[in-house]
This record gives sequence, C-alpha cells and structure tokens, in this order.
Amino acid sequence: MKTVAVIGKNFGDEGKGLACAALSLSSKKTLVIRHNGGGQAGHTVEDETGRHFIHHQIGSGAEYGADTLLADTFLTDLFQLDKELKEFADIFGFTPKIYAEKNTKITIIDDVLRNMFIETARGDMRHGSCGMGINECVNRQKQGLSLSVKEVRDKSYAQILSILKDYRIKYGQKNIEAIKEDFEKNNPGKKAEYYDMLKDESILENFAALIKETVKKISIVDADADFLSGYDRIIFENAQGLLLDNDYNIYAPYLTPSKTGLHNIAAFLEKRNLKLDEVIYVTRSYVTRHGNGPLPCECNVAFIPGICKDMTNVYNEWQGSIRYAKHESMEKFVGQISYDIKSVDSFEAIKDMSVSILITHLNETDDKVIFEKGDISFDRISDELNEKYGFSNIYASHGKTPKELYQHLIKNL
Repeated sequence: MKTVAVIGKNFGDEGKGLACAALSLSSKKTLVIRHNGGGQAGHTVEDETGRHFIHHQIGSGAEYGADTLLADTFLTDLFQLDKELKEFADIFGFTPKIYAEKNTKITIIDDVLRNMFIETARGDMRHGSCGMGINECVNRQKQGLSLSVKEVRDKSYAQILSILKDYRIKYGQKNIEAIKEDFEKNNPGKKAEYYDMLKDESILENFAALIKETVKKISIVDADADFLSGYDRIIFENAQGLLLDNDYNIYAPYLTPSKTGLHNIAAFLEKRNLKLDEVIYVTRSYVTRHGNGPLPCECNVAFIPGICKDMTNVYNEWQGSIRYAKHESMEKFVGQISYDIKSVDSFEAIKDMSVSILITHLNETDDKVIFEKGDISFDRISDELNEKYGFSNIYASHGKTPKELYQHLIKNL
C-alpha cells in the first residue's frame, strides 16, 4: 500500500482533481480520502472520451474505479451528495462506493442558508464564500451542536427533524434580525429571501427526509489500518489551497475554515501507525484565485495569452469571476510549502515522506512558469527546485486528461 497526499499550493484550482485521477490509474484498488472542507470543493476531471465531471465530495478518480472515504474531519453535505451521485451515475453508468467514518459530521440546510444570508448581507464587502455553509457548520459545532452521518442513519425522521428545529433556534436564527438589517442596507430594494427560508419549517421537513434517504448510499466504517490495507493506494485529496488555510493569517479574513495542508493527513495516519510516502504540491504554471481577497501580482488574463477557457471556474454569484496572477518569486513559490511541512514537524507519520511538486497547465504557457520578474522554463525551474530546494520529484502536466498525465509524466508513481 502506498500513501500519497495531493495538496494545492496556492488559492485552489491548481489541478488536484487531475492529479488524483491520474494516480488512481496506477493502482488496481484505490481509496481517495476527502478530509478537509466539504461540498464547496470543485475538482474537475475530463476523461479520454471527453466526459467531464466536477468532483465536490466524490473522490477524483472514481471514474477509474476508486472508492471514496469521507474522513471524520470532512463536513459532508448529504443534500449535495445525493445530486452529485445521481449526476455521476448518469455520466458514467455506475455509482461509486462511498464510505464514511461514524463521526463524520454533516452540514445542515440552515448552515447553507445562514452562509448565503450573511454573505449577501455584506454587499460589496463579501469574503468570497462559496455559499455552501462550511463556516457556519464549523461555528455551530463549536457550540456543541453537531450531527454525524451515523446519527442520521440511526435516528428516525422525527428525531432528526426535532434536532434540526432545536439547532435552528439555538444557532440557525442567531442574530437573524441584525443580519436582515445589514442585508437591507447593502441590498436596497431586494427581498431578504434567506431570512424567510430560515423561518420556514417545511424546509427542515424536506431536508430531514432527503438526508435520511441519502445516508443509505454511504457505508459507515471503522477506517482502521485493517480496512485501509485492502487498498493498493491511498490518496488524500485536499480541497482549496495552502494560501487559504484557516491558520495562514496573511490573507485573513479571506480564508477557508479548514486545514488545507498536511495536518489532517498526518493526524489520520499517526492514529493508525501508518506513514505518508509522498506529498505532491500542485500548482498551475501561473496563479488563479476565484473569490475576493488579496492576489499578489494579479494581472489581466491578456498577459498570459495561452490560457484556455475555463469550463469550471465560471462567474457565479458567490465568488464572481476567476482572477489571474503571476508567481511572485522562487522564495514565495516554495515558501508556503516549507511553512506547511514545518507545521506538522511533530508527527512521525511524515518523517520519511518524499516532497514533490506538480506543475500543471504548462501547455498554456509554452512550457514556462510565469513569474513577476520573468518567465522560467520548466527544465530550469525543475533543476533549481531539485538542486537548491531538495524536492524529490518535479512533475509536469501539459494535457487535460488523467491518462495523459499518467502515461507521460508520473508513471513512476
């Protein structure tokens, strides 16, 4: 069994889905572990036949037979998972296997409604949230108001509905009148629909019924070392990127409320006396950010003329349009990686791991990495990253499909 972590180096959208799917091709029995964030991730995989799927909670690589484990540090959105599983089955003709740990928590409908209400109430001062309720879910749980997939499975519909009503009173409607005032001030003439939804009991009734059905599609397991040993490859698929990590305060408050680097992975493996074999930090040959917040070296897309149209990161109400930038410097290029590795220095699970970088979208930049002070060829940056900074492997992606990446670039994985 080989364990590999795939981590975004920047603000997300680096190509983590592509990497995980390619890694799945090199194993007969693969388990993809989702362990941070929740349904707000959007990892695009396009296979060799042109089939295109955006992975939110299903592990990237499910197209090639990989199973998915939702770890107990993941926040499962059962409402969205139901839609995602149906869409996947419509495209690929089968339903992937989804496991979850018994203590894996869920986001509830009021988390999403509060998130959307608070974000729209900010007007032009939005934080760039995806509107999926992750931050509200985290804050609710800090008050001892949590609900796990096992509880959803084991409790009756009436019990689940009772819990949802209780959580609405204790948290869902917290400060709701003040939020409404801000909404009306920053959105003159618009109706506060989310306020009305947070008062509508039928929404809770429908949600309770749906999650009771969706949880039947998940196998709840004790994901111990014995369970994991049934797989040839374990892939930890991180969501978002290192620069959005909850503890990376440089870009606060425009962060995600989860640990986007090695921490969850190291803790998961340490608990089971297992080791991480390799961590692959993924970056585009340039930088993107989808959502509000600082973006150093931001530039007009015209300054990177080879960029193809992005079919996934299109304009949306919550994050606006995708933005583009050049890399700052080599020191910054590797800086957040060093920061991430140092943050888990106390874990034995990562002591002997290989540290690698995958640079994607090189086909768009003529095999160059775009820096503020000038472009650097892949061959040159590869030598420097290896010789000066000691990275084990420097991988490159020039194509869109997992098989292109696997067959030509990272076969040795």
